[in-house]
Amino acid sequence: MTISLLTVITALGWIGAIAVVLAYGMVSKGRWTADGLPFQLANFAGAFIMLLIAVINGIWPSALANVAAVIIGALAMRTIARSRRAERSAAAQATGVAGAVAVVDGSQDPTAGGSEPVVTEVSFVDELETAERVDLAA
Repeated sequence: MTISLLTVITALGWIGAIAVVLAYGMVSKGRWTADGLPFQLANFAGAFIMLLIAVINGIWPSALANVAAVIIGALAMRTIARSRRAERSAAAQATGVAGAVAVVDGSQDPTAGGSEPVVTEVSFVDELETAERVDLAA
């Protein structure tokens, strides 16, 4: 059985479309947040795949729309990464320990253009109960 290039391109297009619709659905149902990494990754990956498919097929309006979506997603993920680095840095500075976890006051959220985050609570990972631990990738 031979798989044609057209079949591969079509399958990739469906994968990209499903990723974008999944991301939108999860945010709409409240399972993900628009500023969360899962949403941004799914949306970015879907838009990137659909961008490639649009360029291959010469569908320029769709390609341009997906270029915008890819840029917006990349900038959002950069903002999320910077915010998480600032939170980890604030926790480490507050405790002097690199393994600290901080609860940061959102009024000084670096993603909202504020200054340094304000640490309101500090814990250590090994002191937290399993139910209290939060996956930063979520």
